[in-house]
Amino acid sequence: MLTGNAGIASQLNINKNFKDVPGLSFFSVSNISSKWNEQNAKDAMSQFNLAYEFVKGFRLFGGIHYTPSTGLRPSVMLLYSYVKEEITLVIGPRIDLADNSNLEGFGMLEYKPKLNDQWKIYSRLQGLYARSVKNGIHARSYLMVRAGLSYKDYSFGIGANFDAYGPERIIKNNYGIFVAARLFK
Repeated sequence: MLTGNAGIASQLNINKNFKDVPGLSFFSVSNISSKWNEQNAKDAMSQFNLAYEFVKGFRLFGGIHYTPSTGLRPSVMLLYSYVKEEITLVIGPRIDLADNSNLEGFGMLEYKPKLNDQWKIYSRLQGLYARSVKNGIHARSYLMVRAGLSYKDYSFGIGANFDAYGPERIIKNNYGIFVAARLFK
């Protein structure tokens, strides 16, 4: 969660393997941002997917993607993940399987070098660029930046979200402090 000058932004990620089916998992991401002057959050995105790892690090996703402006849409995504103790890299494209679909490119890089057994430096860059397939215009883009410390499963520090919406690229940035927690392993 980022609390900043313009409002609050939150992200919830779920990535759980099915116990009895090797390679199959459930993956979900939800983002909600609300400006301080809004009664109801106008910026929201949720996706719910079944994923199958067909080669180490490569997963194919199929599921539902939701935003208030586009509604529910079936979508597919190919995602590559490289995960080591100090570094995590995730990249991949996603496309809606509907009329007026969007094509997205997503990337995330975390760098977490150890300071000692319980403390780490925490840094994260996460970005997205989405275009309309039909007419090629900009739909949404963002860059989320985090820098701070981690203590066991908790991270905190300073952060910024740089957001651009629609063909006019309406800018809605937010700067502040963040906290994050890993709830399950």
